[in-house]
Amino acid sequence: MNDTPADRTAKWLVGDRLACVLHLGDGSLAYQLAEQGHEVVVAGDDVTTRRHDDILYVRTRGERLPFLAGAFDVVIAPELREAPIALGEYARVLRCDGLLSTVTQHYDDSIPWMRKLREITGDRGAPTTPVDTFTASGLFHEPEAHEFGTWEQLDLPGLMRFAESTKHPSVSDDALTQVRDLFMSYGAQTGFLRLRHETSCLRARVDKSSMTVDAEPPDTMLLDLR
Repeated sequence: MNDTPADRTAKWLVGDRLACVLHLGDGSLAYQLAEQGHEVVVAGDDVTTRRHDDILYVRTRGERLPFLAGAFDVVIAPELREAPIALGEYARVLRCDGLLSTVTQHYDDSIPWMRKLREITGDRGAPTTPVDTFTASGLFHEPEAHEFGTWEQLDLPGLMRFAESTKHPSVSDDALTQVRDLFMSYGAQTGFLRLRHETSCLRARVDKSSMTVDAEPPDTMLLDLR
């Protein structure tokens, strides 16, 4: 069976071996990695529910990570924080030669139904992480980049999830009722809408040569949701 674009993205972000992965935030990529056999920990201040039997969920507070130094092979930060404290924490919890990875997606707004959707939901508009974010900190080696474009089919539930996850924070959830009408106008005959997106991935290996080893995690909130 051929790998899907999501499969290929997940494999590129973690490298060629099974790994212990810290995924910051509860997102679909974490579940993709667990299905591929990786040991996955999902952590973040928005983590409240355990949704996968093979994933460990930890709720944290602030930028300090409640994990021992060198605990993970890979840290995946879908929304990469460039603050010195955050970058330092990513580097601290990585093992020697471990990877810090991030992924962003940009959607083709030239498609007619997509323009209509943006009129309803606005656009969260997450910017692409600059390539020099890693190297500017002095904690990571030169990053590798990978980009590809693909098409995705969205049925009505898929479109609703997409609209909710990408809407601008200022737009109320009540606006999502209009998304169903949009689907009936553009996707009723085929049962799906086609969405094109560009995926941009970055990964960089940690450079621990100038770091002071701190084996103890910082004082922070940790709630294990097992």
